[in-house]
Amino acid sequence: MTPPTFRIAPHERPGLEAIQALYAASPLRRPIGDAARLKQMFDGANVIHSAWDGPRLVGLLRGWTDGAFDGYVCDLAVHPGYQKAGVGKALMALLFPEFPRVRWVLLASPLAEGYYPHVGWKPLQNAWEQSHPDRPGMPSFEAFQSQFAELASRA
Repeated sequence: MTPPTFRIAPHERPGLEAIQALYAASPLRRPIGDAARLKQMFDGANVIHSAWDGPRLVGLLRGWTDGAFDGYVCDLAVHPGYQKAGVGKALMALLFPEFPRVRWVLLASPLAEGYYPHVGWKPLQNAWEQSHPDRPGMPSFEAFQSQFAELASRA
């Protein structure tokens, strides 16, 4: 089987519908049912890189950085049909030439924990998190996939 082809587009922000479909298919549990919140997430990001196969969005990296010291990869989503084709690695490779003094961190999805060591990331032992006490927890992957199956089919 021929590996899928794709084009990396630095700083190219996809439309919300394409983002929602990719996140549903990948599956990356984000508030894809709340377009206003998803838009706010991307409006607040200063690092957005995308990957395309023709008009189809197949990969997306969203992050924040101060450009001098700290950087956070918020999302790395790759369409299942393009996983293991180098899309995620190519998107992350854009970070270091653009921001050579930044140390990047990320919070891996449980489905992707084994991926990051494979591409050179090291685990942190001193990371912490605190959510708003009234914020509902993340849905299970099964519940997320069930809720957004039709949307995922459009990716």
